[in-house]
Amino acid sequence: MKTTTSIRPESVFLVSGGAKGITAKCVIELAQQYPCKFILLGRSSLLESEPLFAKNCFDEATLKKRIMEDLLKKGEKPTPIEVKKIYNQIISDREIKQTLEIIKQAGGEAEYINTDVTNTQDLQQKITAVTESMGTITGIIHGAGNLADKLIEKKTEEDFEKVYSAKIQGLKNLLGCVNLDQLEYLVLYSSVAGFYGNIGQSDYALANEILNKSAHLFKQQYPQCHVVAINWGGWDSGMVTPELKKEFARRGIEIIPVEAGAKMLVNELHDSYRDSTQVVIGSPISPLPTPLNSQLKTYRIHRKFTEAANPFLQDHIVGGKPVYLLLAQQHG
Repeated sequence: MKTTTSIRPESVFLVSGGAKGITAKCVIELAQQYPCKFILLGRSSLLESEPLFAKNCFDEATLKKRIMEDLLKKGEKPTPIEVKKIYNQIISDREIKQTLEIIKQAGGEAEYINTDVTNTQDLQQKITAVTESMGTITGIIHGAGNLADKLIEKKTEEDFEKVYSAKIQGLKNLLGCVNLDQLEYLVLYSSVAGFYGNIGQSDYALANEILNKSAHLFKQQYPQCHVVAINWGGWDSGMVTPELKKEFARRGIEIIPVEAGAKMLVNELHDSYRDSTQVVIGSPISPLPTPLNSQLKTYRIHRKFTEAANPFLQDHIVGGKPVYLLLAQQHG
């Protein structure tokens, strides 16, 4: 049975994080099956031209050696950090331009915009400018995201803001750049971490679960739009190192092959899946059981509650007194 979609050659998808990595692979697959238009957003800036020393050099060690030689010629002292920075710029530039070229070869049209989805003003200005030539945006694929994995007691406000803003403020800003009544597709890249939770990813899990709930709310408000929050598992990509693969195998967690995952994204846009507002694609995340200490221990915790230090107590007032005071009286 042939599947159908509302994607047309004049359809325009606004894609955050869409020029590199997994999201780029998905966009390429989409363009190959449904050639249309794409506005790809990313924080990486493009080089005006690749340095001459980097031409036709694809071996990492050789390229880094050439970068060091170039810095020495300029009278600069090459440090590992500086060499790595320049190397990453070159590799990033190549990947973005390769994505644009493959979409073009597939019969689609793509334009890359260097912007941060959390920068409201810059994003709106640049989107307004590009839509004059590309046309009205009819779909959004929100794939941007950040990680700051560490145990919750070690997380900082900066860690939380970095992870949360890319997902949530990013979505808000993207929606603010389009006519919601004309939006036909809204695809949110969520995570199994938001569905199951995961050690070291409290902020990431929270942000992705908000994306899940946002998908359901948006579908209620705009039923004409095909909305789906995809709770992805781990992909077989550069972010999943060989060591991480071993850890996943130890925990019974399967990873998603890139080609198969990209096809799954396209499948979710078929009309037959319009009612699937949230899907989970990946293995459940379950921590390995922690061996219990056979020796019993006793703990005593002392904490002084004050309304000033615990504002949540204002929501637990009975008879004009915070609940904790009533409990203290009962047990006093």
